[in-house]
Order: sequence, then C-alpha cells, then structure tokens
Amino acid sequence: MAMYSEAHESYDFTNHLLSFFTDSSVRKRVAEEVMKAKPGKVLDIATGTGDTAMLVAKAAHAIGKSVTVTAMDANARMLSTAKAKARKEGLDNVHFEEGNSSRLKYPDGSFDAVVCTFALKNLDLERFASESYRVLRKGGILVIADISAPEGLLNRAMFRIYLGYMGIFGWLTGKKLYKWLPGSTNSFDKKGFLKVLSAKHFHKAKSSEFFFGITYILTYMK
Repeated sequence: MAMYSEAHESYDFTNHLLSFFTDSSVRKRVAEEVMKAKPGKVLDIATGTGDTAMLVAKAAHAIGKSVTVTAMDANARMLSTAKAKARKEGLDNVHFEEGNSSRLKYPDGSFDAVVCTFALKNLDLERFASESYRVLRKGGILVIADISAPEGLLNRAMFRIYLGYMGIFGWLTGKKLYKWLPGSTNSFDKKGFLKVLSAKHFHKAKSSEFFFGITYILTYMK
C-alpha cells in the first residue's frame, strides 16, 4: 500500500501507539514461542520493518540454534528500513525478500514455523491462511500476534475513544495511514479470522491476551 511507503519511517511508532506500547514485549513472546518448536527455517510474513524477524534471529543466537529467518513484505520501503536495522544489529541469519502473502513463492512444506505480527488487517485472510498452511511442514506452527477491539463494553468503548484520537492525529499530519488504521483495527473480525484458520485445517494450540485483550498471541499447528 502506498500509505505504508509514505509512513514507513514512523511505522514502528504507529504500532506502539495502537498496542498501547505492548507490541515490543508481545513480539519477544512470539519469538520465544517460535523457538519452543526448535525450528530450522522460519518465515515472517508481512515483516514490516523487521522487528519480529530480528527477535527470532536473536533468540536463536541466544541458545546456539542454527535458524534461517526469511522475512518478506510487499513494501520495498519497509524492507529497506528492515535491512538497515538488521545490518546495524549484525544479524546474518535474516534474509529479507519482497513478496505477496496471497501468493507465496516458496515450495510446499518449506518452513518449520510461520510468523505474522500486527499485519492481519492488511492481508487477504483466506489466502494468508491457505498459503501459510501450504508452506508449513507437517507439525509446523503458525504464530500470530495482533491487535483487535477487546471484549467487554467498557474496554471496547475506551479503545474506540483512543482510536478516535489517533484518527485526529492522522488528519493533523495528513498521512493516510493514520486515518485508515483506527477504523480498520476497530472493525477487524477476530472471531471470523479464527473460523478461517479452523476451516483451513489448522489446529489451535494456545492463545494469550495482553492489556485487557487488546493485543494477543495465537499459536496453531498444522
């Protein structure tokens, strides 16, 4: 999306705001969850500026595990930022590639784990689920972290008020991304997405919620 190119330099801060500054800790938990499966090859779909992919790579280094992380995104500017961050960190086991989450170029059963963090609202969920299932080996895991409106009238109302302020920020800055994100986040159908995963034959392993249910981690197995 062109609006992501426009705001690629402030994308990380945007995720901090939307998640009430819980996204960094959630990404670390995702990396820990991935490493429990002792993968050799990991695919990070819609990597954005690469934070989750790099955390997985660091987690692998920390335990002396040889892991190759393929981090893909459709946005070249996002990938440019991600590559610069990885070079600064000195990570040599993360490879960044431009690609389409609806038509992954990788062979069937190529990966032990597939990861996607804070990107579901940008994806064709049916195709994402199908393609993730296809490129995972049998017994591989899919780990997802994202943001959605929480359960409960009070929590949901407070979340919507917060998103409203973010929308005002979008109008003040003139950046389309900040105008679009609040509405897309609030309207995301989490329950519908879970049904999609089940329909694609994924088996739910575990789920966790953080900060009143605004952010969450889902782990599914093939």
